[in-house]
Order: sequence, then C-alpha cells, then structure tokens
Amino acid sequence: MAVWIVKGGRQGENEEAFLSQGLVGKGGKLPNLSSVHTVDELRQVFQDHAPEAKKSQVSNHVGQFWSLRKRMEEGELVVCPLKTTSNIAVGRINGDYQYRSDLGEWLHHIRPVHWMETEIPRDAFDQDLLYSFGAFITIGRVKRDQAEKRILAAIGQKPAVTSQSAVTSQPDVTGEIAAEVEEAPDVEAIAREQIRQFISANFAGHELARLVSAILGGQGFMVTLSPPGADQGVDILAGQGALGLDSPRVVVQVKTGQAGIDEFRSLRGLVTALAADQGLLVAWRGFKGTVRSEAKQDYFKMRLWDAEVVLTSLFSVYEKLPEDVRSELPLQRLWALVPADE
Repeated sequence: MAVWIVKGGRQGENEEAFLSQGLVGKGGKLPNLSSVHTVDELRQVFQDHAPEAKKSQVSNHVGQFWSLRKRMEEGELVVCPLKTTSNIAVGRINGDYQYRSDLGEWLHHIRPVHWMETEIPRDAFDQDLLYSFGAFITIGRVKRDQAEKRILAAIGQKPAVTSQSAVTSQPDVTGEIAAEVEEAPDVEAIAREQIRQFISANFAGHELARLVSAILGGQGFMVTLSPPGADQGVDILAGQGALGLDSPRVVVQVKTGQAGIDEFRSLRGLVTALAADQGLLVAWRGFKGTVRSEAKQDYFKMRLWDAEVVLTSLFSVYEKLPEDVRSELPLQRLWALVPADE
C-alpha cells in the first residue's frame, strides 16, 4: 500500500488541526474539488484561480491536490513530520476527500485520518525514510523500499493485510506530474537531519549537556556544568553578569531521550527551590503527553527545547562556541536555491 507524507504548513500552523480533528490537508484558494474527476479538470480549476502561476507551480500544486483529491486511498499510511514538536505522527487515511470551511482561512481541502501515534521521535526511523520525510513538498508519496513495513515497525505495528487487487486498483493517472513533485529534496531539511544524526551519535549523555552549556555560553550566559553522574536534576546553572549571579538565572535539565510531565514538574520545583528565575528543560527526542500544554501556563517561567530548537540555537551562535566544541562539531554555512513551489 502507498505511504504518503503530508506537512502541516511552513511553520506547522495546521498541525494542531491535523491532530485534534483527525485529518490531513492542504490550503490554497481553490474551491471545493468534489466535482473534479480528472487531472485536466483540476489543472483548469487551478489555472482559473491562479492565472499568474508559472508552469512549474501549476504542475507542482496540481500533483499535490490530485493526490489529496483522488490518489490517496482509504487504509493507506500517512506520515506527518511535526515542526511544532519535532516528532513524527503516523496514521491511516479513513475517508474520502472533503472540503471544509471551519478549519481556518487556509485549510479547506482535507482527508480524514485515524492517527495511530503522534509523538514518535525522529530517530525511531531509518535515515532514508527521514530524507523522504524532509522532501521539499507539502503532499507527496514515499517511495522508499518497504516503507510501510518499516514505518509500522518503528511504531510497533504490523502492516495491514491487503489483496493484490487492492494495491493496484487505482492506476497512477498523473504520470509525469506525480514523479516530478514527489522526490524534490529540501536541502536544508536534509542537512539538518544529517547534523541531528551526528549529534545523536557523538553527543550522547553528558556530552549533550556540554553542548547545551556551550550554546548558552554563546548566548551570553555564565554557565556552570554539573560533572557526569548524579546531578539531582540540575545539569546546568546559568546566569547573567560577570559572576553569573544576575537575572535571568536559569536552571537547566538535559535529557537525550523524551521528557514527560514528571520531569517538567520536577524542574519547575527546582526553579523555586534554587531561587532561580526560569527553568529550561532540554529533551533531544521531544516531549510526551501534556508537557507542552502545561508549559504554556508557565510561559514566563519555563522553556522547552527539543532537538529542533537546539539546532536552531546552535546555528545562531556557532561562531561563538568554544574552539574544542566547533572542532568536534564542524559546520559551515551553505547557500542553496529555494524552489518557488508555494
């Protein structure tokens, strides 16, 4: 069965609707496509509503909307890489195309989804699958070998049993359109994934705390890094001023795995016990359960960093990092042309 990737917007603006409403979809100015039954009809609708679009943009968007409208079949796997949490959500299509006007200004064209897992760490997946998840496309088909089997194995599920006729019942009538849009790489996403994997392999355990300490130092903090071993929940103490005694004074806990609500509440208690101003919980593999929603209630007291935030913070101060850290994590800035597909 096919495996689809659907992204929730450039900044993840549609991800909350995806997960809470049980759906995936795509925005745009197009009207209801329920009466569209061929690629040519869809292309004409798109050109009528976006006459200024370039040929490459027409081909790109028509391919994506056609996948959403017709190519996706009920029971097929859908993967959503989440920008807001850095995790991966996996579900199955469980309904036909719908046009909805109640999901905001830019999310109208949707397919219902039954989500099986929504908090899967990225490093649960093979590298080639992560490259496909990072393709520079909103909707596309994952063509890696045995993609469905490997994705389900990553979340502890078994592949659905399907007949051969079910697999081949709908021919790929999009031809070159589908091939053109499904393998377009997002160079930045691939580079970030390579760096993420390198850090996972080379900055495990206490070394990740050392890297976070260096990043905070690059941001202007005076930092004290706890030695390896038992730390009573305090990996880093950071403060402003020559002695690190000035506000904001921050207590930092660093985890290479996922962090749950117990870790969050424990750190919040340490902030009070140590007379600090703020707490920073770093969890390389993201956060479980209600951590993010509870953190919103402590917006001016607590912060969460997952791998994605660590990378962004790292890049912003890389030139200020100690020489030994830069030698262990050699990076250079590259320029790449961004496809004008959106």
